[in-house]
Amino acid sequence: MKQIVKSANITADDMDLINKYTRREMKPDEIFVFTVILCDNEIDRDGESFTPESLKKLSELFLGKTGIFDHNPKIKNQTARIFKTCVEATGETTSFGKPKLVLKAKAYMARSERFKDLILEIDAGIIKEVSVGCRVLKKICSICGAEYDGCCGHEIGETYHNKICYAMLTEPIDAYEWSFVAVPAQVGAGIVKGFANNSQLEKQAQIGRRHMQKLRAQVIKLSFLNEFMVNNDAFAKMVSKMNIDELELFKDELSKKINSKTLKPQLFNSNEIIKTNNQFVI
Repeated sequence: MKQIVKSANITADDMDLINKYTRREMKPDEIFVFTVILCDNEIDRDGESFTPESLKKLSELFLGKTGIFDHNPKIKNQTARIFKTCVEATGETTSFGKPKLVLKAKAYMARSERFKDLILEIDAGIIKEVSVGCRVLKKICSICGAEYDGCCGHEIGETYHNKICYAMLTEPIDAYEWSFVAVPAQVGAGIVKGFANNSQLEKQAQIGRRHMQKLRAQVIKLSFLNEFMVNNDAFAKMVSKMNIDELELFKDELSKKINSKTLKPQLFNSNEIIKTNNQFVI
C-alpha cells in the first residue's frame, strides 16, 4: 500500500462528527481532514496478524483517539484526532489466502500556524506511514488454534502442510493512540502491540505457562515410553489443546502404566526394552 495518509475533502457529515469532539463549532476552513490506514489483517514483520473480528473491534476503540509522533505520549506531540472509522476489503488477498481487510480512519487537525508545515508534508506524501498502539488479550497459533505461548510446537514463519505459521491477534480491549512513524512494523501501515499486562498477574501467568510446558513435555515423553502409535504432529496438537487437569490426569495414567511394567519385569518379553529415567530395563 503505497499511500497510507491522504488529504480528503470535508463533507457536512464530517463536520457533524468532528464537532462532537470540539469545544466550539468549527468551520470547514479551520480544519484539515485526511484518511489513514491504521492496520490490516496481513502478516506483519513480527509474524502476527489481526483477525477480521479484531479489526472490527478496533474500529470502535479508535474513535476519538489522538494521533501523535513516534508513540511519545506528550501533549506537544498531539497532532490530530480520529472521528470516523470503517473496515474495508481491498479486493486483494493476504499471503495466507484470505481477503485482505484494512482498518481505515478519517482524522482531523486544526489549520494553525503550528501544523502548517505538517499539513504540507502530508499533502506532499512525505509523512504518511502510521503505527497504532493497542492492547489485545490473546495470540492464537494459525496452525493448531492453541494460544501461542511457545508450547504448541509450531514456530512463527515456518510452514506446516503448506500452511504458514503466524500468531493471530484476538480480543482487543483498548486502543491507546496512533502515531506518525518512519518505519512501521506492519508493511501496510504499522503496529505497536501491547498485551494485557498486570505485573502480578503476568508473573502468575508465566509460572502457569512454565508448568503447562513442563506437563506437555512430560506427557509426550511418557507417551513415547508407552509406545503410543500416533502421528507426532497430531499428538502434539492434541496435547496442546489439553487443559491442566487433563494433562495431570493423562500424565498420572501414563506413569501408572510404566510403573506397573517396571514392577513386573517377569511379564516382559525377553526381547522387549523399556527406557525409564534414562535407564534401560530388559
